[in-house]
Amino acid sequence: MPTTPADCVYWRSLLFVPANNARYAEKALTSGADAIIIDLEDSVLVECKAEARAAIPRLVDELSKTFKNILVRTNRPLSLCVRDIETVVCKHVTGIVVAKCAGAEHLAILSELIEEREAALDLPRKHTKLLPLIETSQAVARLDEIASSPRVVAMVCGDEDLAAELGCEPDSETLIAVKHRLVLAAARQGIMPLGLHGSIAEYRDLSRYAHFVDRSKAAGLKGTLCIHPNQVSIANNGFRPTKEQLDKAKRVVEAAEAARKTGVGSAGLDGRMIDAPVLLRAARMLKAEKKFAG
Repeated sequence: MPTTPADCVYWRSLLFVPANNARYAEKALTSGADAIIIDLEDSVLVECKAEARAAIPRLVDELSKTFKNILVRTNRPLSLCVRDIETVVCKHVTGIVVAKCAGAEHLAILSELIEEREAALDLPRKHTKLLPLIETSQAVARLDEIASSPRVVAMVCGDEDLAAELGCEPDSETLIAVKHRLVLAAARQGIMPLGLHGSIAEYRDLSRYAHFVDRSKAAGLKGTLCIHPNQVSIANNGFRPTKEQLDKAKRVVEAAEAARKTGVGSAGLDGRMIDAPVLLRAARMLKAEKKFAG
């Protein structure tokens, strides 16, 4: 199976933690999230940006004792983002969540800044991944070019900002249509499509939130942003394959392998033919599960 950019990540739940709120960071330690997003943007007041940025090294050091995947959401405009990148690129930061991504040119500028910092710190090239937030109609029109940028391993729809621009609700059919396009663009480039068919602001009615997760998984989304620890276990369980799905995937791979050993190009299982797409889905499911278990 060919390697894709998404093979290096497995993010069912990405929990936001404001950079300047120690209490939220402490709660995050026991959340079980696949990834933490330290936020320097919307959850930090303008007058507190410098203070929040200064807290990043200590916060990353503390969170890295528990989490392998730590991301930081940087600011717009670019003047603030440059200062953020100078601070956040380091060994324990897996990637940067790009607020209000504008397109490939925007990502190229950020990648140049990141590469300079990686070189200065003697980090491997492309150590720092990019997760663009699709928050404007301009970004929606450029989904394919954003998805094809070299450091990008996943994309996610920023529901609140995009809904505000489009004049609709975050859980509207309009945004669901955008997420369908995002899934297709991500598939073409082999990156992770992230998002929720519903509002990530729903953290009290957990049965409703679980319904959102089920709809999202069925639509091809692989994980979601979380704003509260209550959402994490639901996202983790909801986006993880069920035992029945895993058992069937194993049987598909075994049947295909048995057919290959006998020189047969195709195989059948439970009255259905196993063709290349069926085998590919099964193999990818098992690979993702192995990554989770490991």
